[in-house]
Amino acid sequence: MTTALDGLRIVEVGSGPAAAFTGMVLAENGAEVIKVERPSGSRDRDRPGHVVWHRAKKSVTIDVESPDGSESLVALLATSDAAVIALSRTTRDRLGLDGDALHRAHPALVVATIDGFGGVGPLSHLPGTDSLLAAASGRMATTGGYRPGPIFTPVPIASFGAAMLTVESMLAALLEVRRSGLGQHVNTSLLHALSAYDMTSGFGNRTNVAPAPGHVFGVMRVPFMTAPTSDGRFIQMCSRQKRHFQEWLSVLELDWLLDEPDLAHIPDLFPSEQRLDEVVELIRARMLTRTADEWMALFATRDVGADPFFTASEYLVHEQCVANDRSKVIDDTGVGRTRQVGPLVAMSDTPSRISAPAPILGEHTDRVMATVSHRLRPPAASGAAPKRLPLDAITVVECGYFYATPFASTLLAEAGARVIKVEPNAGDPGRRNWTKSYVKAMVGKESVTLDLKTPEGRAVMHELVDRADVFLHNFRPGTPERLGIGYDELIARNPRLVYVYGSCFGSRGPWANKAGFHSSPNAISGAGFIEAGAKNPPINRTYADPASALATAAAITIGLHARERTGRGQYVETVMLTSMAYAVSEWGVTYTDKIDSVVDTDQRGFDDYGRLYETSDGWVFVECANAVQRATFDEWAGTITAAREVAMRSSSCDEVLRELAVRSIAAVRADGIDHGTFMLQSEQCRANRIAVEVAQPGDGPIWRAGPAVQFGAAATPLTPSPDNGEQTVALLRELGHDEAYIERLREQGITEPVGNGLPT
Repeated sequence: MTTALDGLRIVEVGSGPAAAFTGMVLAENGAEVIKVERPSGSRDRDRPGHVVWHRAKKSVTIDVESPDGSESLVALLATSDAAVIALSRTTRDRLGLDGDALHRAHPALVVATIDGFGGVGPLSHLPGTDSLLAAASGRMATTGGYRPGPIFTPVPIASFGAAMLTVESMLAALLEVRRSGLGQHVNTSLLHALSAYDMTSGFGNRTNVAPAPGHVFGVMRVPFMTAPTSDGRFIQMCSRQKRHFQEWLSVLELDWLLDEPDLAHIPDLFPSEQRLDEVVELIRARMLTRTADEWMALFATRDVGADPFFTASEYLVHEQCVANDRSKVIDDTGVGRTRQVGPLVAMSDTPSRISAPAPILGEHTDRVMATVSHRLRPPAASGAAPKRLPLDAITVVECGYFYATPFASTLLAEAGARVIKVEPNAGDPGRRNWTKSYVKAMVGKESVTLDLKTPEGRAVMHELVDRADVFLHNFRPGTPERLGIGYDELIARNPRLVYVYGSCFGSRGPWANKAGFHSSPNAISGAGFIEAGAKNPPINRTYADPASALATAAAITIGLHARERTGRGQYVETVMLTSMAYAVSEWGVTYTDKIDSVVDTDQRGFDDYGRLYETSDGWVFVECANAVQRATFDEWAGTITAAREVAMRSSSCDEVLRELAVRSIAAVRADGIDHGTFMLQSEQCRANRIAVEVAQPGDGPIWRAGPAVQFGAAATPLTPSPDNGEQTVALLRELGHDEAYIERLREQGITEPVGNGLPT
């Protein structure tokens, strides 16, 4: 079988997880990914993640600092379809690797650059690492932990997100190359990616609304409770939908709470903080009456969303992971036999494959450079590049709930796709988290209300799908078939359809029909233990939904490339557990004598050289990137951790930052701003259009997240978020239906929005 990206040559320049994850996804889907390394090797080679991140790639050593090396790299780029460059803007300029300049020199080349904090603004000079970003953006300050103050966040979610954005935008731009013969420069950053993880960012989310009588938002504390059990273990509850929540209370013998007059809107809204506290304590006390295994056995009989906590390596040998072919045994040249996460996406006709282990340093230099003189791409088309977004000819029909699937199509809309969101009469349940018409995962879409339980509703859905390029849903197995939107039925109608299932657990295995929400992968993939710190109870971090959305958007563009190669659509499946396993792949990979990085019990960092320090008036985060910086830090602060901490506490944040800046050591204040405030109001985010001011009908101008990628050929329009069913009538007319039929559908309730019943 062919793979989706056969024939593409991609050059990867730069160290760190963002570039590495990008090349990893492209390589396992058939692209020839050439990792350019300095003669001494990439810094990634010192990390356990290297054996995963660089599998199936080719290693070429080039001293890009030398004139000969620079010339060799330019010659290599001239034979390539695209380049991923994860270097600072200053370094890119110095080495002649500016994205716009490269595109001008090679008009058919797609150049994807990844910044840290964005290309401009007061923080753009800082090294683009996940830890510095989390500290400076207030993410550590807003993260809950086991002590007061900012909490170290170890999982490189921003790098993973930037990688998925780069895969999506690069492959979208390469589709434009197929149309016009012209490439472009696309750019994103770790900070842009971090904005995608901020699910509640924006005007009207209930978490941002001041509590008022009857309006206390209890979702994170109740249905997403991390519940202790009688044997000292914890279960991550994921009972967000009302039916799952009711089943949970029934198993706990607390379903009488549903009849309490003041709890009519639980688990969404509570009458007061005191009442919310009472319900939380009541449920926690009941959960302490049985062991974790006893509860899990009971929950399995009643469709209660609840998950055990695993380590990252335990998940990779679990039968659910293995059943969905998301775990692989690979013999690595350097460390021997490994078990590591499998491919990101499952595709029925062009399956992903891991063709080789991570290469040894410079293994392919001679063979690759020998192709430079004769492997030339077709010349670029003449004339100016078309001023259009690369997916402007693609139509997506989305039938997803909450965030993991809906936000994937939001990202496609930002790349130019027309996205038609089909909602039930009560709307996407994710709308329950918002009090206004603005919903982050709805931006740039057209909303159609359809009751798919009726023949008439299914008939309209089929008309939409017949005209679509992509269909996307996240229902559990069996539900699509009952609603008339199963793969076999839709692909028979539209053989060129890329049919995408954004699953939580995968379509096979014992948990395929299990209820899953964004906290499920956090527990199962190992992130709960990684984030908690040594010897601490596991902790809930809610970034699995965004990680899955980012991965699904990337997977869809892979599926579109496969369609270009084969002429037909296919079944594409992403798994939330796998997306998270990718993000924690450095911890998940196992081999003999491996040593993992572990956050200390106090949740300050991995070691003294990447650590939170308390000062006399706040907290700073310090990161020493190399041996020279570590030695300089030792000379200034001492070599004993306790002594360092005493020295830090004797100075103010400003004094510490000033002293470290003089010594060229990266450090930022870690508690100076709330994360949500930073993402929407900081000069850094506004300068890079990570936060934008737009008009939202009914609400006037608001600040919200901007597009996550900048395309060189055209800017993404800042379109609003639609109300449920706002475009139903217009789309029915577009399909050719007359006014009488349209009115009949409304009168029968098939296209009539009814709302979710929650007070605003």
